[in-house]
Parts: sequence; C-alpha cells; structure tokens
Amino acid sequence: MNEQPSTDERLCADGWRECPNQFKKYARCYYKRFDTPTPCALNYDKPGIQVEIAMSEHNGVYSLELELAGELRDGTWIKLHNYGLPKTVDEVIALIPRLVALWEAANGLDIAGNGQKEGKAQ
Repeated sequence: MNEQPSTDERLCADGWRECPNQFKKYARCYYKRFDTPTPCALNYDKPGIQVEIAMSEHNGVYSLELELAGELRDGTWIKLHNYGLPKTVDEVIALIPRLVALWEAANGLDIAGNGQKEGKAQ
C-alpha cells in the first residue's frame, strides 16, 4: 500500500523550507520565494518575494495562515496576513498568486492591466 506523504514532506519536496519563527512559537512555519516583478526593497539582491505558511493546532483543530512581509519601493513596510483559510495545504497554496498580486499592487505596479502605475491613477 502506498502512503500519502505528510504535509511536511510534500512542502519540502515542493521547495518550502521549515524554519522557526520567534513570533509564532505556536506554529510550524515554512518559507518559499516566489517570482515577482518587484522584490523586497531591503532584499533587492534576492529575486522575488518570500511567502510564509504557518500551520498550527489547538485542541485538535488545525489552521493555516499565509503571510508576506516586505519593504515597499517607497521605503515603508507592509505585512499581508491571510487567515481563516481552507483546511488543506493545496487549497492554501492556490491562494498565493492573490497574495503576490496584492504585494505588486502595494508597490504601484499594474500587473492586472488596470491603468495604474507607480501608485498613481491615470
């Protein structure tokens, strides 16, 4: 009988790295970089932007969270925290493009073709 790989094994096989997060001691946190037109201004030497999946359990109830944080081109910082998510990792991973699109919108790029550039309406 073939057993399904654990969530940890599946995430690691897909390039996610588990690392402790000092602010989320209650959760197992996994990190992966995603291609984006705009990298974090602080980490300009690294391509794309890093996304976190935090998995936690309380009294037998499991929950997942997504987070993306970084320095915008204008020097301010933003943290996008998506919670109340579906219960499977695959469904949560499918939400990452939306999180990345929000990052790009916050940086003033028009990746959706809405006539906006550099944070100014045209």
